[in-house]
Amino acid sequence: MLIDTHAHIYDEQYGDGGKAIIADMEADGLGAVITVGCDEQTSRICVELAEKNKNVYATVGVHPYYPETVTDRCIASLRALAKSEKVVAVGEFGFDYHHDVFDKAAQMRAAVMQYELARELKLPVVFHVREAAGDFYAFSKDREFPESGVMHCFSGSRETAEYCIKKGLYISFGGKLTYKNSKTMAEVAASVPIERILLETDAPYLTPSQKLGELNYPKYVAYVRDKLAELRGMTPEDVERVTTDNARQLFGITL
Repeated sequence: MLIDTHAHIYDEQYGDGGKAIIADMEADGLGAVITVGCDEQTSRICVELAEKNKNVYATVGVHPYYPETVTDRCIASLRALAKSEKVVAVGEFGFDYHHDVFDKAAQMRAAVMQYELARELKLPVVFHVREAAGDFYAFSKDREFPESGVMHCFSGSRETAEYCIKKGLYISFGGKLTYKNSKTMAEVAASVPIERILLETDAPYLTPSQKLGELNYPKYVAYVRDKLAELRGMTPEDVERVTTDNARQLFGITL
């Protein structure tokens, strides 16, 4: 069974709060889905979904798009949400400089606060890093990750991937791995240790090439599995087995 380690199944684009996705999980070959918080409100929704559904798990965190919302009160709210046994990580948080308007100092402050919360709670972290490798290096250089974590939707260089693995983190690949222009990503996916790779969709975003023009769904993680198998000269079944074991180990998921 596959595990989609990063999805936003509550997204309003689905129209039903993720009910159909959850109902179809077994038929879609999904053993578990981790639904990821992007702010205080969606983190709460993630926890509610996870607590109501056996094979749904949650993270709590604030996306780097909203660093100004990461206050002491927000952290207290995330801490309270993380008391749920279905919360498996803190995130997604990190650094995103893709758009023209961003506040580097605010993103760094928000990242530090959420990192410290994860350390306090002894939970893994889910990093979002986009066009911001330099500040991620600066942030992580003197910090440890005893509970590990994952570089969500990895799009960096092979050197960055190797650095992350040395820091004890996992590398996660999503639908962009299937794109013809993702040559660097394909090289990274083919070369890093398979024992440090996770699969995700980031649904409803970043739909695999086979379904471009449609919403992304957790079941489409199978396309990422198949592409990774092709790149590594493995069978899809072996990729599925290893990456599922990796996700279970990192997030403490039982299937």
